[in-house]
Amino acid sequence: MPAGSASAHAGLEGSDPKPSSWLASSPTEVVLHFDESVGVVFARLKILDQDGKEVFEARPTRDTNDHTTVRANIDKLGDGTWVVVWRVTSADSHPVQGSFAFSVGTSLSDVTSILTGDEGHKHGLNNLFNIIRFVMFAGVMALIGGVGLVMFAAKKPPSIRTRMSLWGAWTFAIVASIEALFAYGPHASGVKVYNFTDLSLLGDTMSTTYGQATLLRISLLLGFSLLLMKMEFCNKRVWRLSAIVTSVFVAATLSAVGHPSGQSPVALSFSFDVLHILAVSLWIGALFLITIDRKFWLRSTQSMLWFSRVAGYSVAVIAVTGVVQSMLLMGGPHNLIVLEYGQKLIVKVGLVLVLVAIGALSRATLRKSGPAKLHQSIVVESLIALIVVAITALLVAIPPRVQISNAPVQFSLKQSGLIADITITPARIGASEIHLNMGSLEGSFAQMTSVTARMSLPSKNIPNGPIELQRTGPNHYTAVVNFAFTGTWHIEFLVKPDPSRTVLFTTDVKVGE
Repeated sequence: MPAGSASAHAGLEGSDPKPSSWLASSPTEVVLHFDESVGVVFARLKILDQDGKEVFEARPTRDTNDHTTVRANIDKLGDGTWVVVWRVTSADSHPVQGSFAFSVGTSLSDVTSILTGDEGHKHGLNNLFNIIRFVMFAGVMALIGGVGLVMFAAKKPPSIRTRMSLWGAWTFAIVASIEALFAYGPHASGVKVYNFTDLSLLGDTMSTTYGQATLLRISLLLGFSLLLMKMEFCNKRVWRLSAIVTSVFVAATLSAVGHPSGQSPVALSFSFDVLHILAVSLWIGALFLITIDRKFWLRSTQSMLWFSRVAGYSVAVIAVTGVVQSMLLMGGPHNLIVLEYGQKLIVKVGLVLVLVAIGALSRATLRKSGPAKLHQSIVVESLIALIVVAITALLVAIPPRVQISNAPVQFSLKQSGLIADITITPARIGASEIHLNMGSLEGSFAQMTSVTARMSLPSKNIPNGPIELQRTGPNHYTAVVNFAFTGTWHIEFLVKPDPSRTVLFTTDVKVGE
């Protein structure tokens, strides 16, 4: 019975009952142990029967002194195989979902299709949230970078188009934030279709870090509108100080609900992420404004020289903070190729390098021929930058590390009229459980006379060692083994269905880290 994988950032380290375990009687509760603190405001736990029908649903609670442990009381279950489907929120505010199965009594059913067919975490709201996040990022960056450009690079009052562009960026940022505030509850709860007139989950959203950070961002953006109304004072110290402080706090609200909020050390990761967002805004956000109002900005050589110089400093800050953040989040460069997060990050870095190269050519052109020759290159840079922002919006929802998996492997072996169902949970280095269930292909169900087992690792010349099996039910045996190395382990089961004969079952198990 394979376990469904988690879809986001917190990983399920263990549970009670354990995945693929056999219980003599029904458990009274389900306990989930995660590798980081999780939220339960929108948490759900469901029990499905062997046909995939829901028989029980509960709202789990989190232990007071241990925010990595979640539990839910359940109704009494009869004999059979049961599937637990759980959904919680990880430390960085992203929903996490997974499933596993266990059996009560002696009966066993194949629930693989139920476990592998659960695609609740890939519902339409996930795509909607990616779009909202993209619009929000683009709006915030264009607003912060555009205001910075106006404050320090404009040599005369900004044009009407520049003013309208800043208001447009502000509108994108605040509308996307409001939409996120309303959509987060259904998104975290796993609702497949959401009616935006339904406010039933808004109160719960406001009790979460995501809701509070988003509400703060909306308030800050409303304050930002006052600054946009008084654009004629953009060269005054009070106006500039207010704009800078507000920009820093707006960037901080994005970092508070991203990967840094769940990464230790939080203070360092959070600070670097805020710096990263501000540097990107001063480069890419300002680039967006210049592209929209090229007629105004490309008139002034001094303005473009200021932007070119700040963009160069920003690239340096982005490089340092980006590398540090990636190492903190991914735990080193070894996951760059194997993880979806790393693969998308490589594409993003590649596009950024293209941007830097085009920017270097633009700087040379600026110094040689003036800003009038930059009309086409500015547009190309902005289009590439927009793709970079889109990839960033996707990266926020992708786990940056290999998640601990407790997924078991299962084998069904047939030999001499017998069938052996073997489950190993999990197939990785360290302690694992082996479950062996014997049956007859001829329909009879006689108790086996004896069952013994042994295992070896030929690649490291580790000879056969005994596996201590314990009988836990009719023809059901369990054992706890320790896989000391990765590789393909060879496991043998010697079964005596009666005193006169012995049947040998063999299988190879690939054990990972």
